[in-house]
Amino acid sequence: MSNARPQLVLFSTDPAFLEKLRRFSTDLPDISYETGHGPQVSKKAALDALWTTLMVGVELFGAAPPFAIHEARVLETPSAQLQLGMPRHVVVGVALSKDDPKTPEFNLRLVLSALFKAVKDFNSRSTDQIARVGILPDDLELKKLDPATAFKIVREAYEQHYPQ
Repeated sequence: MSNARPQLVLFSTDPAFLEKLRRFSTDLPDISYETGHGPQVSKKAALDALWTTLMVGVELFGAAPPFAIHEARVLETPSAQLQLGMPRHVVVGVALSKDDPKTPEFNLRLVLSALFKAVKDFNSRSTDQIARVGILPDDLELKKLDPATAFKIVREAYEQHYPQ
């Protein structure tokens, strides 16, 4: 049972956008990039889990309400999705409160915090460890933020949840 920092694999079908992001994250060894869709990236990047929004979690992965505010949860990937090439786990999140700020910075912090907490909790009680999580840049609102600001927030989230 590890408390190792999970690697985030940002994936997209837009290689130019990924390259733009990569230039701002060269000092973050826990971030990597892959071009493609979920199933192709899952295999190519050896993902242990895929981050998914609540809606996708319900539609494709069997997530069921109620969803705790500001929390994500790790689910086993259904066999139908495994056969399509998805990783063995999904991290589903995150519900907002009506009073939450509606800013990309808040959402980025919230998604990372919920993701890291869910993975840390899962890894603390399971021998099947999650080390690599695939996530779409849109789920981190990276198109709405200046990359320097975004990766400063990513760095802070790692430091908060996985202090050295």
